Amino acid sequence: MKKIATRWISVLAVAVILAAMLTGCGGNDSRGDNVSATGNGSGGEKTMAILMHSVADEFIYSVGKKAQEYAEEQGYTVSFYHADNVADTQASQINDVLAMGVDCIILAPVDADALSDSVAAINEANIPVTLIDRTVTEGKFVSVNQADNVQCGYQGAAAMVEQAKKQGIEAGSLRVLELMGDLASTSGLERSQGFRQAAEELGFQIVSSLPTYWESDTAYNDTLDAFQADPNINAIYCASDGVMADSVINALDQMQLLKTKGEDGHIIITTVDGTPGVIKYIKDGQIDAACAQPAFQMATDAVDYLTKTLNGEQAIDGCFNNALAPVIITSENADSSELWGNNV
Repeated sequence: MKKIATRWISVLAVAVILAAMLTGCGGNDSRGDNVSATGNGSGGEKTMAILMHSVADEFIYSVGKKAQEYAEEQGYTVSFYHADNVADTQASQINDVLAMGVDCIILAPVDADALSDSVAAINEANIPVTLIDRTVTEGKFVSVNQADNVQCGYQGAAAMVEQAKKQGIEAGSLRVLELMGDLASTSGLERSQGFRQAAEELGFQIVSSLPTYWESDTAYNDTLDAFQADPNINAIYCASDGVMADSVINALDQMQLLKTKGEDGHIIITTVDGTPGVIKYIKDGQIDAACAQPAFQMATDAVDYLTKTLNGEQAIDGCFNNALAPVIITSENADSSELWGNNV
């Protein structure tokens, strides 16, 4: 526990730095300096590069492909890249894109710090770039289009408490395993911030907080290790169901602890993303709730912000924080056609 506590102090320090960087870049002000962008705007064919940190899970793959599909509908010629969550790979891809001389860029950065130099290079080329899913610690961009990740953590925790009460378990009796994302990514940090804020306000105990680095194998092993250390864990929070849901379900099954809602010994699970897979788990009663990110809106907003910038309607360096509200999925609304996970 001492190791985990020390690790969390480091997380908070980085989070403060990231918040300060975003504020310095423009915060929630969508305007900023009136700087023109390289590109031909609405006159002639426009080129766009989409650089995703990964397509390893259904959520981020769906975001990237929706952005590509929507951009092509708007008349862009699109080049699509993914970096397998390797910062050096993504930096090299950005260099290639700059050499191509594209009109605009959508970037889902692997790492908040490691990609800052690459964003600076994009800025130097005067090419508009908008961020998706995550942000960077330095550099200018049109907008960052993401779920409100603090709320994803907080609402995921609130849904956990609500589902526990429905099953006769009070918040004070919850012993929770928190499976975090990658501490180098802003989304991982912010979701953990929101989750821990909720723990303090709602009165449940986090007995273990483990970073998974957005890796399925790590999530699986972390779950096994956490239950070996504390067999009394009765709830799990996953910072990404696209990466972690299968791993957690498989780990619980391996330990013969997988029970559905209503069964004695059911372990309450809430997640973030809202993938088709987690919706099925919710319907089957194995997972209790998910905090769904607005995947398709993130994608289309990113394209729209770039179009406005190329047309001179949006600042190239406004750094607008387009934080979108998540939606809680439970068994009551799992069939809703409004959920992105039911539309892929």
